[in-house]
Amino acid sequence: MLQEPPAVAALHVDMRLPTAASRRPGQPSQPPVLLLHGWASTSAYWEPLAAELLDAGRSVWIVELPGYHRGEVLPPGFEWTLEAAAASVAAVAARNPSPVHVVGHSMGGSVALTLAARHPELVASVALIGMVPAPPNDAFKSMLESQLRQGFIDDATRAKCMKAWFGDLSPEDHRLLGQGFEPPFEVLGPSGLAAMAGVAAEVPEKVSAPTLVIAGVGDLVRSLDQAEAFVAASPLRKLVAVPDAGHSVHWEQPRACALVLGAFWNESRQPPA
Repeated sequence: MLQEPPAVAALHVDMRLPTAASRRPGQPSQPPVLLLHGWASTSAYWEPLAAELLDAGRSVWIVELPGYHRGEVLPPGFEWTLEAAAASVAAVAARNPSPVHVVGHSMGGSVALTLAARHPELVASVALIGMVPAPPNDAFKSMLESQLRQGFIDDATRAKCMKAWFGDLSPEDHRLLGQGFEPPFEVLGPSGLAAMAGVAAEVPEKVSAPTLVIAGVGDLVRSLDQAEAFVAASPLRKLVAVPDAGHSVHWEQPRACALVLGAFWNESRQPPA
């Protein structure tokens, strides 16, 4: 029996063109960069990296995953899985006439890998920030299960997560990044379960696009050992470890992150036919 395709959500996308000063006459057009956020995260945490990429001449599409945009109502029958999220992102990527670069942080990395495995024709490259496929983290699993039982994310859990993801924050940054916990629990709960379960076992081997892993040396969520083991399993994968950064390299070290991404895209660019 054929499996029904997942319901697709119409996602909010902030599409930005590179700054005028970064455009060079005769420069070949570059694929847009799709940025996919993690669990309980706000798309605002892409702003520092987006600014760097725009200044480097890249078009940036900041995507909000299903249910994360304020006021969004998910379609009837939508079930929050990585496959459903990837199908929704595929509809966004298909707006571009050629394959796009996909950058995913944490859970967004799982969506990016699933997208690349299911829709290889849409993806020029994959970059994973703070994420490689690995068994569920016992501490995260225990935390999420306790929150599911009570039906909401409590303040103590929110503070603990943000400390692990971002380290010390100013009050203003804490307010900004804390907005990632504002979607309804009907979104945060199932998407958290999807993040915990991770990609299907067959997904990584089905990804044919060049894949970059950007790991913060001080990441408390995914260790450098896990990143190294994932990258060693395929010649299509590359690892760059960024010092003075943890789980959110794009927020903590946006300039370094942009330089690593630019070099990767240049190296993996297909020659003209």
